[in-house]
Amino acid sequence: MNKSVQEMISRYVSAWNEQDLTSYKVEFEKCWAEDALYLDPYGEYKGVDELANFAFKSLEIVPQRKFSIFEEPEYHHGSGRYAWKVEIEGQSNVGYDYFEYNDNFKITRLVSFFKLPADYPLEKLG
Repeated sequence: MNKSVQEMISRYVSAWNEQDLTSYKVEFEKCWAEDALYLDPYGEYKGVDELANFAFKSLEIVPQRKFSIFEEPEYHHGSGRYAWKVEIEGQSNVGYDYFEYNDNFKITRLVSFFKLPADYPLEKLG
């Protein structure tokens, strides 16, 4: 069980570094509420299974990547924000997430803000 917002977000960001569908599910379950909602500019995913499938599809498109926390979370009253960074072949991109969480320190809603490179094959995520 997560004991703090920092631990919850750390687990969530770290989960994106997994390498197979089963591991995604196991790691997201540690920090993601059962019916939580993930939103980004390109899609919407509800629950651990949909999020894990989305993460796995994105891994197939960009297999050489590493996510980390760029700015520690700021939070209050069950919501917060933080910045993350992804490293891909020597280049990095920063994104920002707004999140809501429950009393068990599990994410209930996360809205992610980031831009993809112009040549990113979005049709593969669908």
